[in-house]
Amino acid sequence: MKILFIGGAGFIGSNLVKRFCKSGSFKVTVIEPETASVMRLDGLQVEIVRASLANVEAVEQIIANKRIDTVVHLVSTLIPGSGYEDFKRELTDMVFPSIRIMEYCAKFDIKFVYFSSGGTVYGNRTTMQPFVETDDMAPISYYGWSKQMMENSILFKNRTEKLRYLIVRPSNPYGHGQNLYGRQGLVAVAIGKILNGQPVEVWGDGSAIRDYIYIDDLSEVFFQLIDNNVSNETVNIGSGRGYSVNDVLAFLKIISKVDFKIKYENARPMDVSNMVLDTEKMHKFTNVELTPMLEGVSMFYEESKKNQNI
Repeated sequence: MKILFIGGAGFIGSNLVKRFCKSGSFKVTVIEPETASVMRLDGLQVEIVRASLANVEAVEQIIANKRIDTVVHLVSTLIPGSGYEDFKRELTDMVFPSIRIMEYCAKFDIKFVYFSSGGTVYGNRTTMQPFVETDDMAPISYYGWSKQMMENSILFKNRTEKLRYLIVRPSNPYGHGQNLYGRQGLVAVAIGKILNGQPVEVWGDGSAIRDYIYIDDLSEVFFQLIDNNVSNETVNIGSGRGYSVNDVLAFLKIISKVDFKIKYENARPMDVSNMVLDTEKMHKFTNVELTPMLEGVSMFYEESKKNQNI
């Protein structure tokens, strides 16, 4: 099978590509713009094509020339803290071109797979009840809103043009390949601060609860969804278990043996208070033994420490 990853050189994408290359049954192509780093793909049997998603005609030509069966869409220029001006650019540069790619895929019966966000599309909830795929989408950030727009566009194209699709809603992935010095990803950013001897900044009082999944588990679940040809479904991908920010930092204090300082800042209005995903559907379609949180964080920390020669 020939599979195309649009935005396959990032943290999540590169780990997915690695898993598909390992299988030996997929021919993998990745699209990244000229300015994007593709270092995470070094050593993998993958063809890298330089193109911008905004150049729809170029992307369509790549899909045609490579005889792609499945398109996996991983591109977003936003993060949960993004503002209105960022959102406007996202609509122009990503959402609208993506809709045209959906139309192309529908026309030639190519499966369109979209990485949404289980952490933001559902919005806020005061109870601890896990979010099920059939729950209403009520995002409170521009990032989540853009994901909802993409999901609704996919469903519209399915209704009107019979687009074959798969929407996945991952929780909070963490693990090797994640940027320790970026602006998102609690586990990664906290490890980066610890290794540099800096305090870890927390938005709010640390009670916010999230569902975390180790990146290898996410990659395996996704691979099985594609390999099993799951279609016209929306599937949460997570652990089904919640940990507070303070829980995660307590894990890191135990693992690192460093009594690092925690700096609590005012909570942000775009952050949900708790988010745990219901994973019953995920387990129905796949068979993956998930990595316990403490074990996953420990592996990530030790690898990060080794890479920095500390």
